[in-house]
Amino acid sequence: MKTQTNIQKVNHLMIVNPGGPLAQAFILEAVRRYAAELVQAGPPEDNPRALINPVAWYDTARALADQIDHWPDR
Repeated sequence: MKTQTNIQKVNHLMIVNPGGPLAQAFILEAVRRYAAELVQAGPPEDNPRALINPVAWYDTARALADQIDHWPDR
């Protein structure tokens, strides 16, 4: 099987997955909850030895949480 990008994997889970339309809601809710959990925990300390910078991870969670919270319903 050909290696897929992250976007292809998410598209597969949201569209092709046998979970159907409920899979889309599940994935969006999972992202919303995880982002909110990280934001609620507050900014982490920087760790230069971390594989993924925890401050950048937190900033990404905060940006996604903000976008989800202010998503237009139209």
